[in-house]
Amino acid sequence: MKLITFKRAGVLTLALGAIAFTAAAAPQTPMAAGVPVRITVTAVSREKGQEPPELKKDDFLIYQNHQRRRVLDILRTSGQNDKLDLYIVVDEAIQTDVTLDYREISNFVHELPGTARVAVLYARNGTVTGQQELTSDREAAVKALRIPLGSIGAGGGVYLSLGALGKRLPPAGDRRRAVVFLSSGIDLYRGVLDSEPGLNPDLDVAIERLNRSGVTVYPIYIAPAAHFSRSLFLVSNGQSCLARLADETGGEAFFEGFVTPVSMKPFLDEIGRHLSNQYVVTFAAKPGKKSGYETIRVSTEVSGVELTGPSGVYVPVEK
Repeated sequence: MKLITFKRAGVLTLALGAIAFTAAAAPQTPMAAGVPVRITVTAVSREKGQEPPELKKDDFLIYQNHQRRRVLDILRTSGQNDKLDLYIVVDEAIQTDVTLDYREISNFVHELPGTARVAVLYARNGTVTGQQELTSDREAAVKALRIPLGSIGAGGGVYLSLGALGKRLPPAGDRRRAVVFLSSGIDLYRGVLDSEPGLNPDLDVAIERLNRSGVTVYPIYIAPAAHFSRSLFLVSNGQSCLARLADETGGEAFFEGFVTPVSMKPFLDEIGRHLSNQYVVTFAAKPGKKSGYETIRVSTEVSGVELTGPSGVYVPVEK
């Protein structure tokens, strides 16, 4: 690039004045315009074992299709604001030895804040059945944990099941939602090829519906029933689907190799840390010509902190 230098001060002043006028006259990006959309965002420290600092509204950066949007409000989910609805969803097609970890799940449930509610559901053949609907009774929730069927035939359409859950949930109101999903992630409802994370249309639908209902998913890999646990191809596909499910809903997936974890406690402890460092963030989303699903990204410039949130939201038409 060739550098042009003005020799006369008067010309330089005039030129700068013209630039300033042009900048002032240029239309500004309307970050304030839009419809309010609410998401759950988790703050995680980049330093292992460290708690992230408390964040302010200006610390949250929200982008919709690469355009920054204005953050309207944030609510730290602590104390009386810690209104969590937690769904424990068990895939009926996993190995029955998962029950060895139920004591740790019981401890996790009992350590949740008193304002939390818990449901225990089972995913089977594209549906979710309520062994225990949302309750504040910790003992009732824990007693609802039972041995899964342990039949691979019962696990078809596991992402259809999650999609059905996302679709049936009523408006969240002032509560936030999370799912602890015990599954191998293997889904052969549409065949072996479509069990891959980028080819499974039911996974796409599940992610969109869960994001629309404000659900953050924390999958824990449990080995599948029968001989499927010996197929590295299917296990790899299943874990990749679980990883994508977690990543795009703002959660985290947990694996212990290709086997059922000897202990879930480290995973549940990490999930607990996530749940205790969440914010309900409301931002001004840019509506389209019609209501629809929009891609978003959350980030922060606060040193040592990473934010996770959903990859997309449902944006209604502006009224």
